Amino acid sequence: MLFDVLSETAHAHPDKIAVAGERRSLTYSQLHHEASCFALYLEELGFKSGESIFIGLPSSPDFFVAIYGAWALGLLVVPVSPTGPIASTYLATNPVGAIGTPDFLKQIKAQCRGLRTVIPCSSSGGFAVTDFPGELKSRRPFKQEAVLCVSSSGTTGEPKLYQRSCELIHGHARTRVEVQQINSSDIFLSMRPLNNANAINNFVVPPIMAGAKVILHERFERFKAVDAIRAERVTVLNSVPFVFELLASIPESRPVDFSSIRMCIAGGAPLPPSVADQFFRRFGMRIHQRYAGSHFYPAFSFNFDGPSDSVGRIDGYFPMVILDEDGKRLEPGRIGEIAFTYANLPPTLQRVAESNPNRQNDCILTGDLGRTDADGNVFVVGRRSPFIKIGGNRVEPAEVESTLRSHPAVREALVYPLRQGQTDEAIGAMVAASNVSEQELLQHCADHLEAFKCPRQIDVKDELPRTEQGKISRRLFESLQWLILILEGANNCANIYV
Repeated sequence: MLFDVLSETAHAHPDKIAVAGERRSLTYSQLHHEASCFALYLEELGFKSGESIFIGLPSSPDFFVAIYGAWALGLLVVPVSPTGPIASTYLATNPVGAIGTPDFLKQIKAQCRGLRTVIPCSSSGGFAVTDFPGELKSRRPFKQEAVLCVSSSGTTGEPKLYQRSCELIHGHARTRVEVQQINSSDIFLSMRPLNNANAINNFVVPPIMAGAKVILHERFERFKAVDAIRAERVTVLNSVPFVFELLASIPESRPVDFSSIRMCIAGGAPLPPSVADQFFRRFGMRIHQRYAGSHFYPAFSFNFDGPSDSVGRIDGYFPMVILDEDGKRLEPGRIGEIAFTYANLPPTLQRVAESNPNRQNDCILTGDLGRTDADGNVFVVGRRSPFIKIGGNRVEPAEVESTLRSHPAVREALVYPLRQGQTDEAIGAMVAASNVSEQELLQHCADHLEAFKCPRQIDVKDELPRTEQGKISRRLFESLQWLILILEGANNCANIYV
């Protein structure tokens, strides 16, 4: 079914560039041919529908060849970062095969005992199977079978894996094409790894479905991105807020031509108003927020014309509600958990929603805190996380983080408990900000929060710890906090025994 999407587009736009990497480019007909040959090669190696296979490749046309070739056979594809450690949740999928760079395959072979076949991809790009003999036979649609296994961002711990059926991926991509009005004249620039749900949902399936062109950069470099936008006449800029922040910080002395861009889309994390304002002042362009998550897929929202810090309307394509702790709907202005309703969804999506473990009555809970305004615009306040208890009072970290981000100098914030033994003594915070003092931020909190919710200390940093996808990494931050505690404990012990 997903391979059929590529086949249809290749028939309609055979000579048009589908994907352009840093070493080679492929037209739609070339991509279709190479994916077909790769599917035949996989079949010759004995791969069968439903078997799990790792793809550990950088952002390149080879990734598209591998994933569409694997989908043609109905394999369960598990995209994995070609660099860095491999989480145990990935290994639990028991892959029988792996496709990737030599270094990635060396690591995989050492960790996956049940691995049957490894397929290397040369550093110059391409597989040695582009002219594999034979013809790919007509296959069943693979509608409800799982063909993709993607991870959450892993910002708070070990990433969770989510399986996606062919039918679901296809329907979700069709909706995104419609909502974001993607067409064959669009040109996308992908500047992040392709080993996550965000990349598949935005760069791997919808553009191919629409016949658009995808420019692939293996890593983000802002000046390289700026040059590519100008030279390639990029029309859709879709990335995490951190990337837009770095682009907005380009000096005024550096010429920038963004005249080809028709839409900027931010997702993966809340877009700070200060970043949206800075980007608009620098380039005269508005950033539209997209709100989605692996745990409440396939629902998502998109901000067409609301305030810059809104993620969409409560009555959008996937309607939303704000719920209190008892599951009751809240009035505008009150903070509660964001949930998507699914009463009127198409049958396919309704089936998925009803089996979602986060379902509560007729809603899918997102785990995020938010509020609405009087016009029905939805604002994400933060992630629902374990509350901090200060002197018997309950404090939601998301509320404090939202208050800190409301200061014009603050781009991002992270709140944590300051502990003495096993008791939460007070609140601490770390912010990414410039030209602001700790005292100014402490006063800002005092002006907008009850006293017990105000941080006792605020560390002002240039930036916060991040994951590979550009999101704030709570896991890395918490690891650093534990290391500090251990070191402090060691020093205390040393003082005792001296």
